[in-house]
Amino acid sequence: MIMIDEVHNLLAGSYREQRRFLNMLRFLSNDLCASLVVFGVNEAAEAVRGDEQLARRLDEHFLPLWDDDVEFSQLVQTLIAAMQLERGSGLSLQSLRTILAVTGGVTSRVFTMIKALAIEAIETGEERITDEAVQSWQPIWAKHSWTVRNQPQPAF
Repeated sequence: MIMIDEVHNLLAGSYREQRRFLNMLRFLSNDLCASLVVFGVNEAAEAVRGDEQLARRLDEHFLPLWDDDVEFSQLVQTLIAAMQLERGSGLSLQSLRTILAVTGGVTSRVFTMIKALAIEAIETGEERITDEAVQSWQPIWAKHSWTVRNQPQPAF
């Protein structure tokens, strides 16, 4: 099995580079008799569809967004436990809902938020993720958009 992450990045290449890469994937699959598994954001499907033969060999599967349910709570608690903070982080239902709202239920954003909250907990000496920290946390993706929108505009 050959696994390739972030296959959507092939779209950054020229048409010729994209064709080469897709041909190489098809060649590896044929020559090595290996199964291909490719990962990426929504554009990944577009990237693979650039080669009809390759696209027919791959099934598309999409990760659903997380819901406000027990599974999401278990995910967050598992992530927090993996951070190995010195003190327990018993988050309220409101904090779990805030995490879900801030991340939009996107798995990578949930991971990013929990990791950032754990780092902050260590840096402040709190050694646990608190409800207050969750409520006041500013997502990285919002910081970047805020910075761009609130930059002074040049006068011409």
